[in-house]
Amino acid sequence: MSPSPQHPARDTIPLGDIELHDNYLPALLGGDYRVEVTHALRAGQDDNAPVVGGTFTAVQNFTVRAPQVAIGSVAVVAMQPPDASSGRFAEVLPHVVLGDPMLPWERTVEGAPAGTPWLALLVVTDDQLVGGTTSPTRTISGTVGDFLASDAAVLKPELRVEADIGDADPCAYIQVAAEEFRAVAPRLDELRFLAHCRAANTGDRPILGLQEDGLFAVVVANRFPADAPPGSTTATKNIVHLVSLEGHEKILVDDPDFQGRMSVALLSMASWSFWAYPDLQADFADLAEGLTRTPDGVQAGREDMWLRLASPYPDTDATPAAQRQVARRLNDGYVPLPYLTRSGESTYGWYRGPLTPVMPVATARAAQATTADALLGYDPAWGSFDVSLATAFETGRALAVADSAFAQHLLAFKHAARHLVDTLYHQATSNHLPPDGDQQQGPRTARAAFGALLDGDLLTALGTAPGRPDTPWSPPAPAAPPADATRALEEFLQSDTTRAVLATALADGDGLAEHFAPIAQWLGRLMLLYPVPFTHLVPEEPMLPKESLRFFHVDPSWLDALISGALSIGAQSSRDTLQDQIVAATVRAAAARVAAAHRDTVRGGTPGDVTGGDDLGSAARPVSGLLLRSALVSGWPNLAVRAGGPCGAPLPVLRMDHLAPSVLLCLFDGLPATVELREPQEGFRFGVEDHGLIPLRNMLPPRPPANLRLGEQIGTDVTFPVLDHLRPGTSGRILNIGSLIPALQAALDAAHGTTVGAVGPADLAMQMVKVPEAIRFTGPNGD
Repeated sequence: MSPSPQHPARDTIPLGDIELHDNYLPALLGGDYRVEVTHALRAGQDDNAPVVGGTFTAVQNFTVRAPQVAIGSVAVVAMQPPDASSGRFAEVLPHVVLGDPMLPWERTVEGAPAGTPWLALLVVTDDQLVGGTTSPTRTISGTVGDFLASDAAVLKPELRVEADIGDADPCAYIQVAAEEFRAVAPRLDELRFLAHCRAANTGDRPILGLQEDGLFAVVVANRFPADAPPGSTTATKNIVHLVSLEGHEKILVDDPDFQGRMSVALLSMASWSFWAYPDLQADFADLAEGLTRTPDGVQAGREDMWLRLASPYPDTDATPAAQRQVARRLNDGYVPLPYLTRSGESTYGWYRGPLTPVMPVATARAAQATTADALLGYDPAWGSFDVSLATAFETGRALAVADSAFAQHLLAFKHAARHLVDTLYHQATSNHLPPDGDQQQGPRTARAAFGALLDGDLLTALGTAPGRPDTPWSPPAPAAPPADATRALEEFLQSDTTRAVLATALADGDGLAEHFAPIAQWLGRLMLLYPVPFTHLVPEEPMLPKESLRFFHVDPSWLDALISGALSIGAQSSRDTLQDQIVAATVRAAAARVAAAHRDTVRGGTPGDVTGGDDLGSAARPVSGLLLRSALVSGWPNLAVRAGGPCGAPLPVLRMDHLAPSVLLCLFDGLPATVELREPQEGFRFGVEDHGLIPLRNMLPPRPPANLRLGEQIGTDVTFPVLDHLRPGTSGRILNIGSLIPALQAALDAAHGTTVGAVGPADLAMQMVKVPEAIRFTGPNGD
């Protein structure tokens, strides 16, 4: 089905809040439909008048497409517990978050009321599955024809395949032992409580190519994971499958008839596995706490959280001068790298990328450089080179040359600018037309002069007899060439008039505007370091070890050198270089505006006001950020990252992207006073606290005397024993929804002192939620 319209939840819900809904029902369920229209023409106005010519009939068959045998991996936003993770998950109900908020309700479940999902989450162990031994999740890959083929040992679903699905289409399925299916499968009347729709603000999440309208569907399992007995150190493997129950409605009862089959085949839409330990191993809290420790387990200090190499020498007066120089360089974020001089000598050079641990000092020469050599630094006191800005220049130049589309736009832009300047220069030096801007003396171009002639009394002049001139005519003498033509052209290029005309032409046309926008877009992404190789950002792996979080400032001089290198291609003379410098400021300002609005543009929103103020990355408008390398990134791909300014207001996020499955890069517009990493609101966990209890939450609007908000805990001692309501006669801890819902409703009525109404899927989700965990980092002075 076509995607739903963008929901206002994406931006209107405050960060950290969520909305829960029972479901999100489509207007028309997926499946094959038939439209039949009949028309009868009668001989009179009376309904009993005879029909003339018989009844006309028109029939149209159509299919409302909805996933039936596969949903695709992009539909899954998050899985809890994360795939391949290990930890103390015995008290957590596994669940999956889907990017399509309608997906669980897009198909019909026979015999169930509207709002019943066709998808369910099964939690099983290896011994409960049959076949599929080559897959970690015991999934069997095949075709739709293979899956539906009759088998005397396997019960297949009574599935009516839609017209757009063929027998040769691929699918994945599992086979669950019949008695195990009876134990773990939800009953038909329980299904609606195991799925709900959730709305959340996505402004603090990485953009993962999703339809980010802020709405998500959530399917929750009815079984707690299996774990080893208390005192054991052995992990228990749990396998989770998101399965289709379409066609299996008859066996979703307490005493199903398996027709003598030994197993049940189910389509698997998504699957993953995790390991449950009796003791805490690697959940969100442990991983987040690990970020605050050094590799040897010691509590990290503030100085240990910057992106840099650890210095082997102290920066103290007692340290020898050479070692102290090394310590200072390393503390400033530099790394020593091999360097080969132009004369062929091998030495080393100090390199620092754009991400620095110290507040960088901007230098104007980075934006004015025309070659990498002009940015090469040399320290004669220590005989060492600083290759940082030179590397940035060459990086920008190489990236520009490698992108043929950008190179073509840039060269066309420079050619058009040169042509415009030549035209302006000839107008300014010609004595055949009035000088530029002298409107009182007449037109300043030949075309304008001819147009003025046509606008005059041309016909009258043609009908008048020509008069005899009083003096002989002679052509005007050409203007004397300037004594220094090169100097005259430079002065003209640097004049305020030329700069003003070029600035106007960048927006209004003259062959510049059509190339200006693509150039600004490309350079805007370059300012956010999109195409820059990761080794240029983090040149040595020890700067960003496993399970680490590192903060940094963005060096504006490095960005200036990077842009200078990109703009340097196509310059063939000093005149080209001077011309490039004149338009560079306008180009850089446009690129900065693109960079500031990039994330809003990608998310499909309306960019804020980024036309005024200081340039992004300047000393007056600094950029900072963080690099996170952790299982938090791979386990929680929708991890929320929030930065707050000194006054508490959230800082705009310029970029938040996965550079690798376990590496996250965030750039902030400003210097944060606090940075918070939080489990995503649409991916938090369900489950119970210690002893199988859950704290009851308020379900009514605020009222005296407590004035509790919706969803706020009623009290620390107001709890409900969820584990008292497990399905009897099974080895696993499987919720008995039929017993749980009435008991929970009675407990909520008692806790509120009034009737709260029927408990629905969203209400159950709110009561079973485990509050998202978070870790906050603070700076002493907003740095």
